[in-house]
Amino acid sequence: MADLDFKAIGMKIKERRLSQGITQEYIANQLDVNPSHISNIECGRANPSLTALVKIANILQCSVDYFIGGEYTYAVDHSKEKTLDDEIMDKIKYCNADKKSRILKMIDLL
Repeated sequence: MADLDFKAIGMKIKERRLSQGITQEYIANQLDVNPSHISNIECGRANPSLTALVKIANILQCSVDYFIGGEYTYAVDHSKEKTLDDEIMDKIKYCNADKKSRILKMIDLL
């Protein structure tokens, strides 16, 4: 197995953080680390622990899979059909909290 691409993971963290309007300082304070450590994670110069990655995902309101999903190397069996529930979840998995809230309201109206 190849090592994880921590530079790509850091870029995903940075993209998500910026889209949420959250500062490196805020995340650093929540993790009780120096803001430069968050910068190093985002630039791929430091590797976050699993605990830190989970905390960052919680702060940024997403799953850890959002950051590491591109790292899976197993073969996908496309002969299996996705259920409608799976397709819906795939569509909304990476939406921010506001979009998810609006989607939920639309579903409630149905």
